[in-house]
Amino acid sequence: MDKMTILQLLCVSLPEAMLVAALGITLAGFRPRLGQLFIIGMFHALASYIIRLSQVPFGLHTILLLLAFILIIHAVTRLNLITSTLAGLAGLTVFAAVETLIAPQLLGITGYTYEQALDDPLLRICFFLPEAAAILLIIIFCRRHRINILSYLKKAKQTGGLTISRAQDLLDEDFYIRQYFPLIALVLSPILLLALLNSTFFLSRAGSISELYLNSFTTFISLAVVLLTGLSAVAIKRIARIVEVECTAKQTAETISQMEELIYSIRKQRHDFNHHLQAVYGFLEVGSSREARDYIRNTFNAISTRGELIKTDNHEISAMLYTKISLAEAKNMNLEVLINCSLKDLPLKSGEANSVLGNLIDNAMEAVGSASGERRLINVEITKPSNAFVFAVANRGKPIEPEIIDRIFEPNFSTKKGRPGLGLAIVKELVERYNGSVTVSSNDEETIFTVRLPAKK
Repeated sequence: MDKMTILQLLCVSLPEAMLVAALGITLAGFRPRLGQLFIIGMFHALASYIIRLSQVPFGLHTILLLLAFILIIHAVTRLNLITSTLAGLAGLTVFAAVETLIAPQLLGITGYTYEQALDDPLLRICFFLPEAAAILLIIIFCRRHRINILSYLKKAKQTGGLTISRAQDLLDEDFYIRQYFPLIALVLSPILLLALLNSTFFLSRAGSISELYLNSFTTFISLAVVLLTGLSAVAIKRIARIVEVECTAKQTAETISQMEELIYSIRKQRHDFNHHLQAVYGFLEVGSSREARDYIRNTFNAISTRGELIKTDNHEISAMLYTKISLAEAKNMNLEVLINCSLKDLPLKSGEANSVLGNLIDNAMEAVGSASGERRLINVEITKPSNAFVFAVANRGKPIEPEIIDRIFEPNFSTKKGRPGLGLAIVKELVERYNGSVTVSSNDEETIFTVRLPAKK
């Protein structure tokens, strides 16, 4: 390895380590203090000086410096080891890429050789300045626009002198870093290996390393790439598992919200029940039996649909349907629901059933939105003839034009501008996943979407 003077240590290694640390920690979603960066720079410059004196071969010295860099960040900032590894890997990867791009261009422009740049301390400092400027600009850009690897961690929190970006309400940054670190490492590692390989070829052409070492290092890089390819398959499974967990959490949160609204409605009905009893008692006391009967009939009609929903044996679906009924009432629509069977053998998961019914009901609400009077009616019926479930959602809105009726289940097809048109496509995909079918019929009287699903065996 090349020798390093005290001047180079102070003017190159120290600021280089400070910039790389600032960049890496920024990309990890943190903002360190200047004093912390200076301490990291001092210790890393010392480690670099010792490793270079030990004549460690090129490539291996980079790995040793990376390990030392990670441990120094961990010790100085008190970040956990995974976060420190993320910061060190991200910072060094970007710096290596910048150096690989800039150094050959500077040598080509100035006409100096690589050996001359290493042997002349002042020349080495001059070559470092453009790289430092590029890294500094990247840091400023990332901080100004709040760009970091975990950019979805939004809320700021002050912890131990570091300003941290915090995740949404329930899960903190440590959870996300631990979950996504293997995936991030798989993305950054090939970039770092490519930068090292390019630098090795450049040094080989300059005569700084032997052909034997070049071949050995190339073999090492090739094996590392093969290993990363195998790990990528594991990462894909991990991504799928994370996505599934997040989708389940979202569906659970929606179900809880719907159940809370359902419980609130039950409490409200119980509270109002006393008032209804008092009104009926008042009619009977004054001998107005007909008025009492009419009052009871009207009250029963108002609450009967929701009462039927509460008695279904799938609480998640009941809660969703109740929410849709409340939404329809707010829009001055009439949503009538009739469930004539048990839902225990429904092949769909509760979240999937809610997605199917919810999208069909939303579509019906849009259809009757421009209608008036009695045509602002939506009927939802769930039956189970023989061994199949049938969902029927009917509305009396504007009929679907014959020329587009065959396209309404296509992804991104919509009759409304600015709308993605995914609802019916999602319905079709979910239903067909369970060997079911979805059809539509439309005329001037009503439009009916019918879903047929084989019962769970």
